[in-house]
Amino acid sequence: MSEMPETLLYVVSPDYLRAMGIPLFRGRFLTSQDSADSRRVGVIDEDFAREYFVNEDPIGRSIRFENSTVEIVGVVGHTQQWGVDEKFNGSVKAQLYTPAEQVPNDWLEYVRKGAGIVIRTQTPNYPSVAVIRSAMQQINSEQVTYDFESMDQIISRSLESRRFAMILLGLFAAVALLLAAIGIYGVMSYVAGQRTREIGIRIALGAQRPEVLKLVFGEAARMTFAGVLVGLVAAAGLTRLIRTLLFDVSATDPLTFAAVALLLTGVAFAACYIPARRAMRVDPIVALRYE
Repeated sequence: MSEMPETLLYVVSPDYLRAMGIPLFRGRFLTSQDSADSRRVGVIDEDFAREYFVNEDPIGRSIRFENSTVEIVGVVGHTQQWGVDEKFNGSVKAQLYTPAEQVPNDWLEYVRKGAGIVIRTQTPNYPSVAVIRSAMQQINSEQVTYDFESMDQIISRSLESRRFAMILLGLFAAVALLLAAIGIYGVMSYVAGQRTREIGIRIALGAQRPEVLKLVFGEAARMTFAGVLVGLVAAAGLTRLIRTLLFDVSATDPLTFAAVALLLTGVAFAACYIPARRAMRVDPIVALRYE
């Protein structure tokens, strides 16, 4: 028997865990047989089991709760009560589910006032509010239902602030990418212009135009790869500053770094294409007269 740690308590009906799609890892779900006359039972989440029952099977163990004991009959998946970015918010993560039929009498008024209903549909289309309210009225005409939300809406609302911040960062990144492309184009145009005489001499001496194109792109490649390498090293350090805005991806996600590096390299080569084509078409006579 263990002392009850600081835990999120859910007072639920037997079908709540199934309706929410919470997976069962060990033991069993709550059932209708877990009534007020039976032994008090509860289902804990994987975080509770991992933290307080290290290398032990929690099934059948008991915890102290409200001057009584609760027998653990199942272990289920963890739900992110504080939002999808829960790892940065909220200190209480261990969770315990107990049957509503077994709550103490002095809890009934609190449970009645704060009750919520979860409805799981068989189709992707959500039932209308009128349909749900009508069904509730048939069950209990005195029951008032309000604040209808789909799970998609709840998740979307929890991400609003971070979504706004990421949209701003995305816009700034797009502007930075555009400025980088313009800058690369300007630099390569200048470099190609400075080498017009050299390119003309090379063509006059028999250099093929594809070789000229390769020459200009080779120089662009060296500059691009050097810039991307420096950028990746700097990004590896600076991305840690936005860790709190990320969900389900690390600050140094290799796939993201590779995708950005390839994108920037592609933009650089695209920005070099026009100067390279212009250098390839230089007239040797004009180039030799160029000052």
